[in-house]
Amino acid sequence: MSLSLATEFIDLLKRSRLLTEEQVEGALWSHSLQHTEDPLAVANGLVKARLLTKYQAQELLFGNWQHLVIDNYAVQYILGAGGMGWVYCARELDSEWEMAIKLLSRDRRDDDGMLARMQMEGEAGLRLKHPNILRTFSINRTEDNYGYLNYMVMEMVRGITPLELLWLEKKIDIAHACDIIRQAAIGLQYAHDNALVHRDVKPDNLMIRSNGAVKILDFGLAMRNDTDDEFSMAMIFGQDRVGTADYVAPEQTINSYHIDHRADVYGLGCTFYTILASQVPFPYSTARKKLIGHRKKKPTPLREMRPDVPKDVAAIISKMMSKSPDRRFQTCGEVARVLEPLSETREVKFNFKKMTKLRVKHAKKREAMKRKQSQTSVVSVSDLEIKPPVPEVETKVRKDTDLDD
Repeated sequence: MSLSLATEFIDLLKRSRLLTEEQVEGALWSHSLQHTEDPLAVANGLVKARLLTKYQAQELLFGNWQHLVIDNYAVQYILGAGGMGWVYCARELDSEWEMAIKLLSRDRRDDDGMLARMQMEGEAGLRLKHPNILRTFSINRTEDNYGYLNYMVMEMVRGITPLELLWLEKKIDIAHACDIIRQAAIGLQYAHDNALVHRDVKPDNLMIRSNGAVKILDFGLAMRNDTDDEFSMAMIFGQDRVGTADYVAPEQTINSYHIDHRADVYGLGCTFYTILASQVPFPYSTARKKLIGHRKKKPTPLREMRPDVPKDVAAIISKMMSKSPDRRFQTCGEVARVLEPLSETREVKFNFKKMTKLRVKHAKKREAMKRKQSQTSVVSVSDLEIKPPVPEVETKVRKDTDLDD
């Protein structure tokens, strides 16, 4: 419900805790807004004065003030959406530092599987301190009008995914693609050395900063080498296969809890293939067909899709994507070493504000699509073609997915 009076807007602004009462009154006087009756005019004036962001002003105009300040964090704007909920840029009130905050969406805040996944991601992020892995600072729980709210505070990274880079540049330079995968392999090796398997390596879980540095995101499906954890997660999620069907290792399609780090080598290989070919390895229309592809079929040879790819690069990708874990590179460290002489770190130019707007737009479309799909028994599918900056619709591998020919 939009506001009709400036006094209503000002009241909600004070209740939101974005500004103190003294700051609000001072801002109204200093910007000659104290007698303005139009709430939109007040909102625009405070945005121009840089006292509010556009997102904050829009939320207040629609009467949404409750989650603009969460504990000690003032939400600035939306960064994007993930499998669990929305990710926001937030300002820590004490330090003024920018952070990223991931919130469980309201309809998932009581979902045991999502709560467990957030806890796993947060614990992994707290354990892993590496330049190629997104840092997690805290996992928090607070209370609001709707009950308990769970959220994570993470490192703020202004970057784009490889698919967004592909959309911007139309084709990713081979040496640059090698470097993106090399950096991701270094980060994954560190995770593996700390007994964590990511299990959901894909382009959407890599972020490239403007200086070319790569960060791995979303350890929400990460698995520790601990059988008790494996059993409890299987019980919570109610399924024994998790991942994203376009990038999942063959052995992971059978059971996601009896795999090792070589599944991440395969997922990284599929990611490498995708960003060079501009197409996923098995661009089929259903999850079932995709999973059978990973198990039994060969993808279209990369050099047919992109003839300028050197034979040695194509061979590296082919080995990473071997059906048998024993025939792959045995560690991500090996992958990083073979890519080192082929790699070149590149600066990346992009408009971060524009990219976040596109993410929000397409995330809302994706949510609408998922709501429609949830009304049927069909597993959600990825687009047949890469259409960045829309992250492909995640095709989750469900227990009831029949893989027989």
